[in-house]
Amino acid sequence: MAAATIRRIRVQPLSARAELASVLRASMAVVIGSWIFLAAGSASLREAGTATRNLLPFQVLIQDRPSSDQRMFRELQEGLLEAETRRTTTGSWPAVPTLAGDGVPPFAFDPTVKGAQYDWSLTQSGTFVNYFGIPRQPNAPAWLLVVLEPEPGAPPDPAREDEEHHKLITGVMLHVSTWTRADGRVANRIVRTPQGEGWTQLYAVGPSPVQPVPRQP
Repeated sequence: MAAATIRRIRVQPLSARAELASVLRASMAVVIGSWIFLAAGSASLREAGTATRNLLPFQVLIQDRPSSDQRMFRELQEGLLEAETRRTTTGSWPAVPTLAGDGVPPFAFDPTVKGAQYDWSLTQSGTFVNYFGIPRQPNAPAWLLVVLEPEPGAPPDPAREDEEHHKLITGVMLHVSTWTRADGRVANRIVRTPQGEGWTQLYAVGPSPVQPVPRQP
C-alpha cells in the first residue's frame, strides 16, 4: 500500500493592518445594513412628517427616487466606507483604479448593470475630497461623493456619528455627503458647495435635527 502523502501548511496570523481592515469591513457591513433597515421604514416616517421636516430644498430621501438611483446610492455608501477603511490603514484616499481593481462598487465594472456606465475619478484639494461619476450615456445623471476632512490642528468635532458624520477608527471625524445631478454634463473639478451648482443631496433616513447650543451660565 502506498504511503499517504503528508502536506505541511504554514498558518500565519493576519498582520495588524489586515486585521484592522477586516474589522473595519465588518463594521462597514453593519452600518450599511442599519441604513438600509432605517430607509425601509422611512415611508411610515414620512406619513408622520418627521423624515422630511429637516430637509432643505436641495435635499431628498433616496426612497423617493427611481430604483436605479437607489441602487447607485447603496453602492456609493459601500464604496465610500471601503475608501474610508483604506484611508484609515494607509493614510490616503484610494485611487479609483485601485478600488475598481479590487471589485469595489460602483467603481468596478459590473456587466449585470443594464443602466448607464460611468467614468469615476478622484479629485482632492486641501481638506476636500471628491469621487466623481460622470455618465458615458446622454440623459443619465452624474454622481458625486463629497468628503470634508478636519483642518490640521482643529479641535475634535463633537458631532455624533450619522449619515453625514463618519468617524474613523483613528478618531478623525469626516463630513460626508452623496449627491446627484440630472444634467450629467459637469466639469471634473473639485466641488465644495454642490447645492450652489445644481446638485441634489440624497439621504437614507434624513438629516439629524440641529441640536441647540447650550447657554453658558
